[in-house]
Amino acid sequence: MKLRLQGLQDHDGIRRITHALLQVDIGGRINFDLDAQLVRIEGRYTLADAKAAIARGGYQVASVVDSTLVDAVSRPSRREVLAF
Repeated sequence: MKLRLQGLQDHDGIRRITHALLQVDIGGRINFDLDAQLVRIEGRYTLADAKAAIARGGYQVASVVDSTLVDAVSRPSRREVLAF
């Protein structure tokens, strides 16, 4: 899923959000675009889980850009794809 965050301005915020999200799913993949204030989350999260974790990190979700859930565990790695 891809979420636009409200007020994300620095790497300390990224660290707090990452920590809160990894408490929900330690195997999750989390990527930030600080300029666009976006976070892309892959893992075993529901939208409600992700919003709650982001709130625990001190931020709010401004909008949901893409609500498609991607499970990081079942996603093939680049190495597996290239092996075929």
